[in-house]
Amino acid sequence: MNREESEKISYGNATIENRKTLTLTGVSNIISFDEVSAILDSQYAVISVEGEDLQIMKMDIDSGEVVITGKINVLAYSDKKQGAKRLGSIFKGGRRA
Repeated sequence: MNREESEKISYGNATIENRKTLTLTGVSNIISFDEVSAILDSQYAVISVEGEDLQIMKMDIDSGEVVITGKINVLAYSDKKQGAKRLGSIFKGGRRA
């Protein structure tokens, strides 16, 4: 696999700085967002973020970069099948333990 092919298969990256700034790459869609949670979609996974006073500081869906600030408590990746099941439970009012 050459470098160009490798770049096309990118899963994206997540960087958390001091639990206050989360930078994600590879994001294709923001499914939902409020001050305590975010659900984002990427090519390979559904990304869940939980925290306090969350704000989107940068959103560039063309490049796939999203920057979220606030107190980051949880960052979770689920494959597409698991993510779809979790989203179903969230929208039906279910909560994770």
